Amino acid sequence: MTADEIFSDLFDQYGEDFNWYMVPLSQASGTLVKELKREIGKDHFLYHKKIWAVAKCESNDDVLYVTGSGKGTDRYYIFHLTYSVQNSEGFPKYQEFPDIGAVKDYIEKSFVEDY
Repeated sequence: MTADEIFSDLFDQYGEDFNWYMVPLSQASGTLVKELKREIGKDHFLYHKKIWAVAKCESNDDVLYVTGSGKGTDRYYIFHLTYSVQNSEGFPKYQEFPDIGAVKDYIEKSFVEDY
């Protein structure tokens, strides 16, 4: 299953209330990636990796990113952006996912519980 299919399925299931949207491919390596790298800093393990923004939550500052694992598979991360350079230890908070199915499960569970 692709990210497009997953977000389409979730939108079909939850309709207009579903609060995530896909980041246009033309913007996947733009502003949201620059913001992430600004917040995580050069010492973070993802800083020098090629990473793309996949989707963003409209209700908060969560962003789904994808990068290669180095083993031929993708790794997914949801970061809660702070839009601050002066982040304290452990920020921005994030979760790592082994595949897009795990991302779907997490987003759907969070959506149902929070909204």
